[in-house]
Amino acid sequence: MRLEINGWTSKITFSATHVIPMHTKCGRLHGHDYAINAVIEGKLGKDGVIMDFISVKEFLRSIASELDHRVLIPGRDPGVKVDEDYVTYKMGTKEMRLPTCDCIVLDIDVASAETLAGFVLSRLLEKVKFPPNVTKIEIGVDEGRGQGAWMSHEF
Repeated sequence: MRLEINGWTSKITFSATHVIPMHTKCGRLHGHDYAINAVIEGKLGKDGVIMDFISVKEFLRSIASELDHRVLIPGRDPGVKVDEDYVTYKMGTKEMRLPTCDCIVLDIDVASAETLAGFVLSRLLEKVKFPPNVTKIEIGVDEGRGQGAWMSHEF
């Protein structure tokens, strides 16, 4: 059995800017309207539900809020330097200097939908307690409707 949380209809959305270095089109600074989706699989508990998914929705909304209206910076990229006032992002011959207050530095290698899905999944697993009857969690991050990336974790 599975529960599905559609980020678009559940209003688990954010708008953000990113760049994918050395990519022809996506190597330019650009933005998306994103949605975070989730699928929770498992067996029905004694109460007749897999789990109360309100805690998952609330947590996903908090992550979306944290990312909203920010420049997504991959903190593991060696071209990223952060100080109190500015984030400097060197990508080959190109360099961006952005106010730190407009950025969010994430523990990822590149700011793609794929790595964002992994980031969200990792944070969810750290913060939300899942009952023992839950067997699998999937997180999807959409870059606009109809296109996104998914990451899963099996218990």
